[in-house]
Amino acid sequence: MSFCYLNNVNSNTQIYHNPSFGIRSNSAQNNKPTPIDKITQRIEEEKKKKKNKTAFAVGGSVIGLSLLVTIFNPKMSSKLIEKLRTQQYKTVHNLEKNKNDFLKSKFYSVLSNVTEWSSRALGSVNNVNSVKDTYYKHLCTEDKTFLKIHDTKKIKRLEKMDKIFRKVMQRPHEVITRWGDTLAKNTVRNSYKKASKRMDKLENLISEYVNKLPAGERAEFEIKLSQIRGQRECFSAENLETRFSKQEKLMSNLNNSIRARWKAYTGGFRNKFVKNSEHFNRNLSFWAHDMMEADKKVVMEEGARRVDFLFGNKNGTKGEYRELIEKLSKNLSEEEKNLLEKNLRKTEKSLRNANKNECEEYFDKKRDLVLGSAPTDILSSILLLTVGGVAFATSDDRDKRISRLITKIIPTFAGVITNITLTTMLFAGTKNLLCAATTGIILNRIGSKVDKARLVAKNKLPEED
Repeated sequence: MSFCYLNNVNSNTQIYHNPSFGIRSNSAQNNKPTPIDKITQRIEEEKKKKKNKTAFAVGGSVIGLSLLVTIFNPKMSSKLIEKLRTQQYKTVHNLEKNKNDFLKSKFYSVLSNVTEWSSRALGSVNNVNSVKDTYYKHLCTEDKTFLKIHDTKKIKRLEKMDKIFRKVMQRPHEVITRWGDTLAKNTVRNSYKKASKRMDKLENLISEYVNKLPAGERAEFEIKLSQIRGQRECFSAENLETRFSKQEKLMSNLNNSIRARWKAYTGGFRNKFVKNSEHFNRNLSFWAHDMMEADKKVVMEEGARRVDFLFGNKNGTKGEYRELIEKLSKNLSEEEKNLLEKNLRKTEKSLRNANKNECEEYFDKKRDLVLGSAPTDILSSILLLTVGGVAFATSDDRDKRISRLITKIIPTFAGVITNITLTTMLFAGTKNLLCAATTGIILNRIGSKVDKARLVAKNKLPEED
């Protein structure tokens, strides 16, 4: 019995191992994932998902905080307000045009109200921002007079406190403002350097083709080219610095004007003969922008004339470069003409971009810096990140606090500062936000690896195989 049983077992075992019977072998069975393997794999997948979620949460936080900083500081708001006002005028025109069409009139009526309300809301926010910035600058950098206080001892105490506060705050405020101004100016300088290289390239190309002109025209052509090179001096570093100083002088009384406007505005609410809502609506505008609008227009027109002299404009002016190229074109092949035209377009685009950076972008940035926006930008970011600080402080233990600091708080703060820096460098819009979010995500990834290595070194996490 036992012999037969053993034989049966042996024969069965042989059948089981024999692949010719179509039954799985032990090696195949060993390759099949066990329930424990599946659980481990699921845990790893969840970890990866969690890491991705954390990274994108940091990126989203950077974008959200950057937008809040933008809202609570006078950045591109003046342009946005102008666009909203322009849209409102168009909407009112369309409303009048379609007043007999029920659906269209309703649509334009709603759109008009939305654009008007939005521009007013932004104007109100920016007025408060301008006042906040200029008063904070006054608090950090200027002597105070306590004329409304009659107690001599109290005045002396306040003066002493003011002196101590200014001693601590004045230097950082001035350094941050100077840093912002330097970044913005360097952007303008670099854009003019790029344009200058383009002009050099265009002029060298023109000089190569001068020999193709008739002998009698070459001397006159060379004189014209020399005049253009002389005109380019207005884009030199020395002349640019002079224009920077001119812009600063135009804004020298801006802080005092804003404070005077604020006092008059708040005082207007006490007027018994004017309703508060009426006073609010009548005096609501982006004050700093409105105060500097006429000067900015003059600066932009002067800049446009400098560029138009070389490249012409849509009003029929050809421009010096265009006239030279037209004289040359009669003696050039089609391929040579196209090459000159292509270089002319690129050069014009580069110089107009540099001129815009100087006369429009830098003007707006300088206005904000004069008000004192750079330090309050950074201060706003720090205040907005206090939520992260609270989360950091309330973590269960020291290791969790360090983990949150490395993987969340520092990347988010760095992302917001990246946005502020790029905006100060006159880069604005969606690119700024994307760069800031990317910075936050990259630092989150790096922080996660550093944190993991730290915990492994402390035997808080098992090392990976």
